Amino acid sequence: MPLQKFSSRTAGNAPASGTQSVNSPRHLPPGQVLLVDDDPSVLRLLEFELGEAGIATAAASDGRQALELLKKTDIDTIILDLGLPDIQGQELLKRFHGSHPEIPVIVLTARDEVSEAVLCMQLGARDFVTKPFDRARLLTSVHNACKERQMEAQLEGLAVERKRASGFGTLIGSSSGMLQLKKLLQRTADNEVTVLLEGESGTGKEVVARALHAESKRGSGPFVAVNCGAIPETLVESELFGHAMGAFTGAISDHAGFFEQAEHGTILLDEIGELPLASQVRLLRVLQEMKIRRVGDKRLRPIDVRVIAATNRHLEDMVSEGFFRKDLFYRLAVFPLTMPPLRDRREDILLLAENFLERFSQRLQINRLRLDNSAKQALLRYSWPGNVRELENAIERACLLCQSDTVTAAELPDPVVCTLVPDEPFSDDSQAALQAMGYMPNTEILPLAEEERRHILRALGMTNWNLSQAAQKLGIGRATIYRKIERYGLTRENSEPSSDYGSS
Repeated sequence: MPLQKFSSRTAGNAPASGTQSVNSPRHLPPGQVLLVDDDPSVLRLLEFELGEAGIATAAASDGRQALELLKKTDIDTIILDLGLPDIQGQELLKRFHGSHPEIPVIVLTARDEVSEAVLCMQLGARDFVTKPFDRARLLTSVHNACKERQMEAQLEGLAVERKRASGFGTLIGSSSGMLQLKKLLQRTADNEVTVLLEGESGTGKEVVARALHAESKRGSGPFVAVNCGAIPETLVESELFGHAMGAFTGAISDHAGFFEQAEHGTILLDEIGELPLASQVRLLRVLQEMKIRRVGDKRLRPIDVRVIAATNRHLEDMVSEGFFRKDLFYRLAVFPLTMPPLRDRREDILLLAENFLERFSQRLQINRLRLDNSAKQALLRYSWPGNVRELENAIERACLLCQSDTVTAAELPDPVVCTLVPDEPFSDDSQAALQAMGYMPNTEILPLAEEERRHILRALGMTNWNLSQAAQKLGIGRATIYRKIERYGLTRENSEPSSDYGSS
């Protein structure tokens, strides 16, 4: 940013007139110091001194020009004279700080008064330089201000990258269901409303919860994910709310539960429907009072956490069946969101698959893999009962098995490959010839692979190219015969009888 850009500029690159035109700010290069002074001689002197140091400048002779220029170009630091003809310098300083608080302002004035300097600092000025200014003093102040701006810009960039890597940017999909989900999530990001994520297993509820946490004001705090179904019933309250030393056998020290661990952050109560009824009562009180009491402790401890719950069960049905408390359900379901299953967002399948390919290629340190048409067709035809998690596992398997830079259907799991195997026979002009095709004995001994190729081709001909029937007769799976067909390049078009085939 500023210092790097400034160091690459020399005075020889500056316009001959010294100061760039205020009337054409769009042509100004980024990373400049804005000079605001109504004295042309001071502007020329400032521009010369900064230009000698390799710093680009833009100039304005009054407050209105400065405000207009600030809107249309990239400014890193401002040198402001307080004695302007149209807008009082301190008022202009206040406007600068209000509209662009990230830009450091160095005040330049002919009056060396402590009270004025203090007031300018209170209004947002970074430094206070008196006229006639010392060249070294001014350049040091400008370089320090630009360095500060550079560091702020880097931190802003890191924050943006962090959000992109963990926020809503991780929610891949352009289907109507995903777009609606993102829209609703945006509305809940900056408030403390309790969110209930409902959906089938593998739809990405934890991914959504993490993204919501990252986009919220609590994004810099901890995110604690708790699988309520994985905690033994006797330890639920201890794990959630903590315990005091000696509360039970084995409690040799004080223990902070998951709620305390999530202080100033977010706690995800995953599989909330698995929580025992007795623990549901305790959880309800914690959510209502935002205070916890460790097991074996008398003291109430206030907590500051946001709660997100997730479940793959229908909590309303569980309420009617007596397995889930109604009052807790209504306390959790302040803002319910339903995760769409992958079968209802087929336009997202290939987007997700490509994303997983890139991730696993990087993890395995191999060249970026791509999907061929057969793999794409299989992925799109499969119903994905395991949702996004199943797709992710399928792509990881394919990356491990792939021997080239292209993933084919052959590398995908059997249930996915089987979608390419039709249950009905093909219709083709060559079917009659294939049906009459038989194997003719040959005295030469052929390689085993060639024997297998011919045997499969004979089975296909006998079954009228019904792959399911051919696989059954051969005693192999439908996915296996598909892989054999692909391996040997068998097609209906190139499977005309050869000298080795004839009538049965």
